[in-house]
This record gives sequence, C-alpha cells and structure tokens, in this order.
Amino acid sequence: MTKRLLAAALLLMASGGLLFAKKNKAKAAKDAQTEAVQTEAVQAEAAKTEAAQTETAPAAAAKTEAAKAETTPAPKAEVQQAPKAQAAQAEAARSGDVLSQAAKEAASRPDGESGEGEKVESVKRVGKDMAVHDGLVRMETARASGAVLFYVVNGKKIYPAVKTSEYGQSNYLSVFAGAKEWRLTKGGRCSYKYDVSANSIVETMLVKGVAQVTASYEIGKYRPGDKASNCVRVKVSVTNLAKEKTPLSLKAVYNLCLGENRRAHFSTPLNNAIGSEHVLIPSQKESWIISSDGQNAVEFVVYGKGVTAPKKAVMANKDVIDLATPITLFNPGNSFDSILSYNDSSLALFWDPVELDEGKSVSYSYIINFSDSDFQNSGQDARGFSEVPQKEDGKEEKPIDDNLLVDGQNAVERLDPEKTNFEYVQQLIDHINSLEQSDPSLNKAKIQQLQTEVDEVLKVLRRGK
Repeated sequence: MTKRLLAAALLLMASGGLLFAKKNKAKAAKDAQTEAVQTEAVQAEAAKTEAAQTETAPAAAAKTEAAKAETTPAPKAEVQQAPKAQAAQAEAARSGDVLSQAAKEAASRPDGESGEGEKVESVKRVGKDMAVHDGLVRMETARASGAVLFYVVNGKKIYPAVKTSEYGQSNYLSVFAGAKEWRLTKGGRCSYKYDVSANSIVETMLVKGVAQVTASYEIGKYRPGDKASNCVRVKVSVTNLAKEKTPLSLKAVYNLCLGENRRAHFSTPLNNAIGSEHVLIPSQKESWIISSDGQNAVEFVVYGKGVTAPKKAVMANKDVIDLATPITLFNPGNSFDSILSYNDSSLALFWDPVELDEGKSVSYSYIINFSDSDFQNSGQDARGFSEVPQKEDGKEEKPIDDNLLVDGQNAVERLDPEKTNFEYVQQLIDHINSLEQSDPSLNKAKIQQLQTEVDEVLKVLRRGK
C-alpha cells in the first residue's frame, strides 16, 4: 500500500511539473510575440518620423532663408529733417550755455546725424528707458535703479564707462542732511523722474521733508575746436525741504570699469598708475582723474574753470565707497577687493556741507570727458580756477509734485535688500576678525567701517524689515 501511494505521489509531481513547464513556455512565447509587435511598431514610427523630417527639410531651409532675407537691413535712405527735433535743438542752442554749442551744430544737421557723420538717433528709446547719443558720448536712463549711465562711442561700437549690471545701481548721487545719508536711488527712500531732450538728461529726485535734488547732464564739446561732442557737463542743485536750517552736502559715486582690466585702474596728473585705494585732494596740480582701457577713456575734471571742486575724490573698492561718509577715513594702498566684490573700483566725490534755510539751494558742477583714444595732456586748459558751491539765497523753490515721480517707495537707507540678513552680518564679522588678526593698527579704518555696517544691518533686522 505504501509503495502504491509513493508511486502515485511521484506520478502527480511529475505531471504537475510538466504542466508548469508548459505554462511557462506558453507565456514566454506570448511575451516574445508581444515584444516583436512593439518593436515593429516603434520601427514603423521611426521610419515615419524620418520620412516626415526628410520631406519638410527643404521647406524649413527655404523658410530660414526667407527669414534671413527679411531681416537683412535695407540700404539706409537719406535722413530727412524732423521739424520738432530741429526746433528743440535750436531752442537749446539759444540757452547761452557754452556746452550748448553741440545743440547749435546739431540743429544745422539732418536730425539723427552725429558730428562724426554716423547716422544715429539723437534720442532713442531703450525699452522703458531713453538714450541720448552725440559724438563720442552716449547716456542712458536706468529707471529700475534711478541711475544715469555713460558709454564711450568708438566708431560703431559702444563701451560702458561705468558698470551697467543690475541697472547700474552702483552709480548714484547721495545727499547728506547733517550726518545722515540719503541715497538718491530706488533703494533709498527717494522718488525720481527723468526729462530727456536731444542732448541732455535731467533727473529730479525727492526725499520728502529732507531735500530735492536736480541733476542735469548735458552733452557738448570740452574745447571749442573739438570735432565732435566729447563731454558731459554735470550740474547738481540741492534744495533744503526741512522746516529748519540744515547743513546739506553731496556725494557722487561712479563704479568705473574701463581701467579694471589693467594693473592701474586710475591715473591723475601726479600719479599715472593707481592700482589701490587712493585719496586725491583736487588742486591746480591734481585736476583730473582718468579711467582707461588703453583705447577708450573717461576723465573726471575735478578742478578748474566751470568746476565746483569737491573736498576730496576717493578711489576705492565699491563696497568701501558705499559705506563711506563725509568723515570716513580711507587707507591709501588697500586693494580694490572686498568679500563680495573682486577688483571692483569706484570713484566718489565729496563736497563740504552748506548750511541752508528752508527752500534755499546750493549748486555744484563738474565735467566728464570721453575719448576713443587715450587722453593726451588731459585737462590742461581747465586748470585755472575752482568755483565754490553757489548758494542761491534769493531762490525759493517749492518741492515738485511727488505724484509726478516714479519708483517712490520706502527702503532701508544705504543698504541693499540682499544685505539685510544674518548671513551677511556673519560675513562682515568674519572679515573684521580676519583684519584684527592680521594687523589691527593698519586696518583700523576698514574695521570701523565694517563695524558700522554691522550695526546698521542689525538695526534693520531688529525692526523686522
């Protein structure tokens, strides 16, 4: 009996194994058939796609050639005179300013033709901004930051004379009411608007209850015999809007870039190779500052005829300049590097404060020259006399309507939004510790500047801004 049961069990197991093998074989055959069908479908789809691409290639090529032909500029037709532009330029020429000579010449030329014969638009819209171009000079508004940007025009190429990244926000004017600085940009409790004409940009900036500042940038010729317009005369008027007598002073900052590709970022009459932090006291012997790449150049005339000489001109790292106040100490010889910016130099001009009653104004002026070849004997005919700030006692100026201004918003004074965080505070503290460990006596001024910035950021963070 036992043998029979054992034989039956063995027979059952053998039949079960055979049945399982048959099922696996059938499943494998079915899977192979499905895979073959899918492969055949994929190959058919690929062949179809390749055929479509082959079929449409000539049409695509023809379309591309047509687009190229359509976008190829046609030969320029002769520019006709625009009566409105001609009238505006003629009116500017009658203003009596020496630098309006460019407008007189422009009025006699077809509208849009520069002094060098290159046909360009005198006033050109750049997105929401405006550009003014004449001779070697191009200026642009930068509404996103509140800056005015400058370029050297060299033939058909345009070279930035100042940093234009982030809408040129590292180029700005500041007004000091006592010891407090108000940066006249979108980032500092200021409203502003631009007025653009054929050869000038006028920007009006307002800090409510503090000051109204009007900056006029007019393109013209530096010397009467110059063939093309090659300079900008800057005139800045500061009006006291406070209800009491207030000392007001001006700071002008330009983040220059032409010299940053060379060992020497700047040159002056007495120092032709400035490669580190430098303080210049404007005088008859030190009347100009140049930033040049060896071909294109921009020159700031800080002493001479038609110039209100600043108390000092400072060449230093961008971040150091941003922290600078009228009483800030600088360390000649420090590099143009900082934690956040490498080889990044700026020029700052500082004027002495002037006590102003409510509604009274003080004005300043300086000249920016441009060259498409490095300057020779720069500023020689400008070394004559220095103007003092002109206080306009008889002038009562009402503040402009704030509704006419753009980008009026409250923000932290002198601090960019990305700097108001604890990570940036830690970076400042680490930098301070590094300077103290190296030589605190030599780095005393910079340590003090960094400590001041730490205090300012912490104040903002405590207010929850």
